[in-house]
Formats: sequence, C-alpha cells, structure tokens
Amino acid sequence: MATQYRVIQDYVRKYHDPISFAEGEVITRQYKDDEFPGWWWCTDKRGKSGWVHESYFCEDDYRYIASRDYSAKELSVKTGESVVGLGEVGGWLLAQSQAGELGWVPLAHVQPVS
Repeated sequence: MATQYRVIQDYVRKYHDPISFAEGEVITRQYKDDEFPGWWWCTDKRGKSGWVHESYFCEDDYRYIASRDYSAKELSVKTGESVVGLGEVGGWLLAQSQAGELGWVPLAHVQPVS
C-alpha cells in the first residue's frame, strides 16, 4: 500500500544515467556498499553501472540474474515536498513525486505523514 511522505532534507540525485535492467537479464556484480548493507555496485548489459540491492538479483552458476525489473534512478527532492512511497529497500524509499516521476530517495531524507 502506498504511503505519503514529507521530505525533511533536500536530496540531489547523484547518477543521471543509472543502471537499469529487466527480469532475467544477466548483470555483473562488483563490490558491496559499506554504508548501505545489501547494496552492490553492478553493471548492466548496456555498460551502465550503479547500486543494486541484492533482493533484485540471484546467483545462478556464478552468474547474477535479475529477479525483477529495476532502475537505480534517484529523485531530487526539496524539503517540504510530498512524495508517495511505494516500497522501502535497504535504507532507501522507492517514491513517486507529485509530478509523477519515479525514483529512489534515502529514507533519512523523508518522514511518513500520519
């Protein structure tokens, strides 16, 4: 179920052409993130790299296969804005902006509206 969130701290996206892939695609897993456990630096078949949570892929005979569609696109948000949260993964919120843009925002930058 979608939840309304209020942005409590500005966030500016860091990657403007992020990794993305479809379920079943092979990705290359390189190294893990020390700040956000469960996130790995990966590369897709287009050669785009970015952070991917381990819940989005599985290991199969030394290959990493996407278990569902994914995009690492982040949202730039300003304090006071509202976003709709569509799911939380490893310290990040998959959110939709008021303009309809979909992307990731660090959970530390938003607060659920009660």
